[in-house]
Amino acid sequence: MDTNNTNIISIQITELLQKRLRFIAVMQQICGVISIISGALTCLGIITAIFGVPLLIAGIKLFQSGSAFSLTANTKRGEDLVNAITNLHSYWKLLLITIIAIVLTYVLLFVGMLVLIPMLGSRY
Repeated sequence: MDTNNTNIISIQITELLQKRLRFIAVMQQICGVISIISGALTCLGIITAIFGVPLLIAGIKLFQSGSAFSLTANTKRGEDLVNAITNLHSYWKLLLITIIAIVLTYVLLFVGMLVLIPMLGSRY
């Protein structure tokens, strides 16, 4: 087994694959812009900025992935496909961080309410 060789994947880009790559690119760019806007609006709150910032950065990564998919369809270069997949990987990682932050925030709010409501109720 020769470990000095790089792994190579060969893909034949047909007309249909180009159309699908362009469609994926457009959809990722649209969803990326929506994510960027959502992240920016979420950052307006102090506490909500905890999950607004990763959402904003994730939107940027998704938009960049869409741009790289578009370049892949047009130029047929492997580096563009690698960039597209790398940015898509970053998007999903940041989205996972956002989801975890949202869940933790809701859990903390729920626990806080469970503690505060009995304390306030005992005063009256």
